[in-house]
Formats: sequence, structure tokens, C-alpha cells
Amino acid sequence: MKLYYSPGASSLASHIILNEINVDFDLVRVDLKTHKTEKGEDYYAINPKGYVPALEINPGLILTENVAILPFLAQHDPKQDLIPPSGLGRAKVLEWLGYLNSELHDAYAVFFCGALSEEAKTKAYAEIDRLLTHIDQAIAESDHDYLVDDNFGPADAYLFVLTNWSNYIHHDLTPYTNIIAIRNKVAERQSVQMAMRDEGLIP
Repeated sequence: MKLYYSPGASSLASHIILNEINVDFDLVRVDLKTHKTEKGEDYYAINPKGYVPALEINPGLILTENVAILPFLAQHDPKQDLIPPSGLGRAKVLEWLGYLNSELHDAYAVFFCGALSEEAKTKAYAEIDRLLTHIDQAIAESDHDYLVDDNFGPADAYLFVLTNWSNYIHHDLTPYTNIIAIRNKVAERQSVQMAMRDEGLIP
């Protein structure tokens, strides 16, 4: 397999899960400003949507969108318990992935789409805080160690990556103690350390 990524982008979640499942894969860095790969290829020819991640499963067979890639990868080895094989448990994973992708991802993305006025920044921060408050409360009301159950899974990886973006936009995560607790557990995983190191995000 081959993962097309940009350092620290949402593709980091797919990178983490690839590390979890212990498969051989190649990394191809994409410049999202020029839409060229590190080898000079036209990224639009690989993924016409132009953004990451894109996962090449076999030559010419491309899967895009984290909500598709993450469950696909997580089911690779059922013994790892990254995602329930079926039923309500799996549906809850997809529910969280859909929410993170359509709501939280988009809320953060506002800050990466050009300069914002102070008024626009205030509104954008408020929207992120609204969403994080909901997530933090949901975690507080759950008896589970992670978002869905007591096992680390793709939704936890995705939440970790998105909330990392608070560092880039000068957003304060400290009020969200339950999110921070999950973030701390995720950050300690070898798969996460390896992915962040490979992407040049940590020494």
C-alpha cells in the first residue's frame, strides 16, 4: 500500500492506523500548495479531489476520505480490536468518524483557508469550542477508556490529529480535560510516535 500525505494533515490519522496494523506501506509526501508529490507527480492525476489522504491499495486502486480509509485499514486484522467487525459497535465508530470529519475537521479548516478578520477568528474559535465541549461531555458521560469503547481505534486517532491543530491556531485545549486524557493516551502509542517522527513533527 501507499499513503499520500502532508505532514500533520488529517492524513496523519491514516498513517497512525497503518502503523498499528503492521503492513508494509510507502509514504509519498504531497505539497498541498503546488499539488505535486515529492517526485514531481501531478497529485490531481492521482486524486482529483486534490487533498490528502489518498491510499493506493493496489496500483491504480485509490481510496480517499478518512471516513473510508480509517475503517478499511482498522479491519485489516480483527485480532487487534481496532474496530468492531459489525453491529452497533462498528456503527458507533462510523458515527464518530462522520462527526469528526464533517464538523470538527471543517471547523478547524477555516483557519487554513486564508487570512481571517478578527471577527471571523472569534466566530471560528467559538465554533471549535462548541464542538469540543460536546465531545468532552460525551467522553465524561461514558464509562469507556476511549471514544467508542475500551480499545484504541480510528476515531481516537482522528480526534488526536484534529485537536493537534489547536497548536497551530493558538487555540487553548486546557478546558477539555477529558479530551486531553484521551490525547495523552494516544500520544504514548508507538504507532503515533513513529508516524509523527516520520512526518517530521517531533524529533
